[in-house]
Amino acid sequence: MSDRSRGRILVVGDDMRIFLTVARSLGRAGYTVHAAPFNWRAPALKSRYIAKAHFLTRYSDDPNAWLAEIKAVVVQHDLQVVIPCCDRAILPLDRHRAELGSAILALPGQKAMETLFDKVRTKALAETLGIPVASGHQLTSGQSAAGLVARYGLPVVVKPKCSYSFDRLTTWGRVHIAETTKELEAVLTSIEDPERYLVEDYFKGGVGVGVSVLTHQGTIIQAFQHRRLREGWGGSSSYRISEDCEPALLDAATKVCAKMRIDGVCMFEFRRNAVDGSWILLEVNARFWGSLPLPVGMGVDFPNALCELLLARPLSLPVPYRAGIRSRNTVLDGFNLLKATRQRRFESLGACIAAWADYSAQPLWWALGLEHSDSFTLDDPVPGFAEIWDLFKRLARPDMHELNRRPGEGPAVVAQTL
Repeated sequence: MSDRSRGRILVVGDDMRIFLTVARSLGRAGYTVHAAPFNWRAPALKSRYIAKAHFLTRYSDDPNAWLAEIKAVVVQHDLQVVIPCCDRAILPLDRHRAELGSAILALPGQKAMETLFDKVRTKALAETLGIPVASGHQLTSGQSAAGLVARYGLPVVVKPKCSYSFDRLTTWGRVHIAETTKELEAVLTSIEDPERYLVEDYFKGGVGVGVSVLTHQGTIIQAFQHRRLREGWGGSSSYRISEDCEPALLDAATKVCAKMRIDGVCMFEFRRNAVDGSWILLEVNARFWGSLPLPVGMGVDFPNALCELLLARPLSLPVPYRAGIRSRNTVLDGFNLLKATRQRRFESLGACIAAWADYSAQPLWWALGLEHSDSFTLDDPVPGFAEIWDLFKRLARPDMHELNRRPGEGPAVVAQTL
């Protein structure tokens, strides 16, 4: 793929929802897309929209080598914008944002970094703005499961203050939802550093709702809302549907963006009770989010709009969209559906059968325009098939998942034309 006139972008990441969607969006818009993956064999790297992949030393292995290599890549290829797709990419770029030359880094400001990447500070900010949040506190050593259950009831949520930290850049902080005192005891026993975690009551009867925004100097210029149709227990969504923006939720997002003077993208994660309309703010992701394929598939192109904003180009926003359109990651949703079936989380046998019938009918929903696939698109089908093949390999060889994430043989930096 030859360089295109609109510009050259480095996208840091490799997953099938955020990274792949960003790469496809920018490639379709006419940018030349370079990738800096963590997993050197990631299925997403098969995308036709990725011109080059740069295999860098892990920051956690050698920060100085990583910095020298990414600086060399930026200069050698005259990259104009660097877009990190996850926290473990954002943290090193933020630490070295003054050392990467003329490239524009798609990062929130320092104030937003300090507040929104720490759930304790995010909650404190929300409370000062009158935004409802879950009751909870920072965990400390010596707290008993029985005492926490007496205070918050069951289920009870234990989650990390930060998803990643510099001393744990390769390990994602897991969210635990304990449904019994015994489960909570096991969680507390497994935690090495209690001060890194929050404990909260579980918002009963709620469903996950996300409000995604693009902002300029703290003012929202594009908003999009989705509701989770299926998610892992304590994990991210695999199946979701577009909704009209709810005024109260959008108002909460507006307050935070204005207070933090956010420039760029942000996703606000809420839980909302469909019966009484009550809701709470769970967290704020000041980066691209896992449900990104849904708005992009509907023409609300957040990655392209962000690049236009960063490069001071004209924008035609906001873009209207339809409510009621779905998207899902076929592989992840299959795992979540199977797990929900095994754990008997459906209200009835009929609801379980209906869920599996809906899952099996995905090609029909695609043909009718009612659903989009995170992985499969007509103009870029190979990553979807590569994801399925990667799944088969990992099922056949359980250690393959970890092998795929180790640095390969040869020099620390390899640029590969894909």
